[in-house]
Amino acid sequence: VDNVVLNFSGGTQSHQTQTTIEGKLLKLGRTLLGAAANKRLVIFVDDVNMPEVEEYGAQPPVELLRQFCDYKGFWDREVMNLWKNICRTVLVA
Repeated sequence: VDNVVLNFSGGTQSHQTQTTIEGKLLKLGRTLLGAAANKRLVIFVDDVNMPEVEEYGAQPPVELLRQFCDYKGFWDREVMNLWKNICRTVLVA
């Protein structure tokens, strides 16, 4: 089991969150990311409600985690219209 710890603060940005998560994952296919074979990645999130609320009432890092939980992935920030599926991960907040 591998792990990554996300310590949210008032200045946490969604791109930091996504980069940290992607940094611990292996590329298993063109659009598939996941932990190494026979392993799981556990993502620990501390202080989930800390990121600053934007003008529309959302907290982008928290919305990224919601998208990850609901849809098992997120959009690539560099290639437009490329969805990244994520497998063999567990989110603990």
